[in-house]
Amino acid sequence: MVPTEELFTPFRDSMISKSPHTVSAYMHDLSHFSDYWKQLDGAPLTLTAATTIQPADIRGFLGNCHRLGLSKTTMQRRMASLRSWFRFLERQGIVKNNPAALVSTPKVGQRLPRAPTEEDTVRLLEHHAPHHKGEPDWVLKRDRAILELLYGSGLRISELCGLALQDINLRENEAKVLGKGNKERVIPLGGESIRAIQLYLKSRKESLGSYGMDSPLFIGVQQADKQRPLNPRQIQRLVRDRRRWLGLPEKVTPHALRHAFATHLLQAGADLRAIQEMLGHASLSTTQRYTHLDQAGLARIYDAAHPRARREKGR
Repeated sequence: MVPTEELFTPFRDSMISKSPHTVSAYMHDLSHFSDYWKQLDGAPLTLTAATTIQPADIRGFLGNCHRLGLSKTTMQRRMASLRSWFRFLERQGIVKNNPAALVSTPKVGQRLPRAPTEEDTVRLLEHHAPHHKGEPDWVLKRDRAILELLYGSGLRISELCGLALQDINLRENEAKVLGKGNKERVIPLGGESIRAIQLYLKSRKESLGSYGMDSPLFIGVQQADKQRPLNPRQIQRLVRDRRRWLGLPEKVTPHALRHAFATHLLQAGADLRAIQEMLGHASLSTTQRYTHLDQAGLARIYDAAHPRARREKGR
């Protein structure tokens, strides 16, 4: 009998293209299913038991999740974890059919991205944050470069933390980014981002000396000697502290700056597929979430584009 803690190890090892966060979430979900099965069957979940699982058992698991008050989003992810695990077992020839594939997932209403206004975004980027006592000048310039990249290029936090010096090409005004699924893409760098990065690197070199090209682009004060990159929590804390100091809405977060990047480009008339490429979305339907416009914006588009509206305006 395979111990429960080892049951999902081969599946975990097979997810080489998934991010560590996704792998951890899947294993967490499967652990919950294993606990549920033990309560239901009176014995630990094993590979042999997996061959006997029916769609009704999966529905029972979903019902239990509902009774525990879990959100539909969490239940969706747990179903995705189960489907992936059973697909793996199918490929291994352990089960013949995927019982989770026959169970519908609770539908979640599509949430539109919450993007900060242009005014709030500019305030976040251009207002100087209070200087903490003893904080080096290169840290202040680093923070400005981080914010410019989050908004100027629409990077995910993980992508920003993963940037190395060699990924930034200031001559060509572009950066190489490693996105979801270990997919590389090249993104353009705007003028403000380039200037902020140049000032940061100049100040960092004067304070800390030179680093190898494979060193992280953004480092923390404590990591400076160890050449370790900033982690996502440090980025979140940076935006939170500056947001609170400026009195900006709670919705102004690092990920919201990615939404702002896409939304503001679309409102200015940028091509949807170009935005898809820059964001690193695998599907255009994901990018289309940003096509929500306010009624005033729709009215302007109608007045400018529709023949009857133009005729009436001419009169």
